[in-house]
Amino acid sequence: MKIKTFPLGIYMTNCYLVWNDNNEATLFDCGGTNLNSIINFLNDNNLNLKNIILTHGHGDHILGLNKIHTLYPNAEVYIGKEDSEFLSDSNLSLSNAISGINFKYNGHFKTLSEGDSIFGFKVINTPGHTIGSKCFYDSKNEILISGDTLFRRSFGRYDLPTGDFNDLQESLKKLCENLPEDTVVYSGHSSSTTIGEEKRVLKSQGMI
Repeated sequence: MKIKTFPLGIYMTNCYLVWNDNNEATLFDCGGTNLNSIINFLNDNNLNLKNIILTHGHGDHILGLNKIHTLYPNAEVYIGKEDSEFLSDSNLSLSNAISGINFKYNGHFKTLSEGDSIFGFKVINTPGHTIGSKCFYDSKNEILISGDTLFRRSFGRYDLPTGDFNDLQESLKKLCENLPEDTVVYSGHSSSTTIGEEKRVLKSQGMI
């Protein structure tokens, strides 16, 4: 499994392209409409985009979805079941506040729930930043794609639509108590970190 980061959109959201030895690829999040860097990389490396997986429904993670799905119509789109309404409600996704665009996804998608498996990743429910936030854990390679639930030395906001502090706190505990400390965390913003490092930070902050 290989992974490459593409910072996209006005908030430089970390969007991750993951691919295997069969040249099959999955994109986690699509936060901007300028997709040239991703498209060029897919073409240059002869990769077949199979899936587009959204960690949650905020505008800075979904704004490029219509464009990339038009370019790759055979790629399946996935989002957490509880966040599915974000794709059609710009008040929930905050897309208008973020970009001035009343974003609505106009294509087909599937939903993900706790315990599902996709492209070698196990789906983990981590509500708090949004009600349907999901993290994705690859146990073979000890990789966690955390969206905006967990950052390097920080964590996601909980004061936005459907956010909840208590839920976020429980989600952070869940990650820190159940994943190996060597797990590399790739978050929606900021640089990568590890579960072990963030476990120590969160304990010092009284979050877990």
